[in-house]
Amino acid sequence: MIPIFLLGSAVYLGLQLAQQTLSHEKFMQEASARVKALEAEVDALQEKRETGTPVAAVETKKSSRWW
Repeated sequence: MIPIFLLGSAVYLGLQLAQQTLSHEKFMQEASARVKALEAEVDALQEKRETGTPVAAVETKKSSRWW
């Protein structure tokens, strides 16, 4: 008969592997959705640039003056 602790360890490790696999899959889906959103944003900004509509100005670092 298989000792109970070996059976318990095998079940625990199997469940842990399944949880890690599902967690990684969820992370990859979220990352893929984020990449698609960023690609859509880049496409929109490139389209704005090509059509000539002004894009929000980037703040320039002003030199600090004490007077």
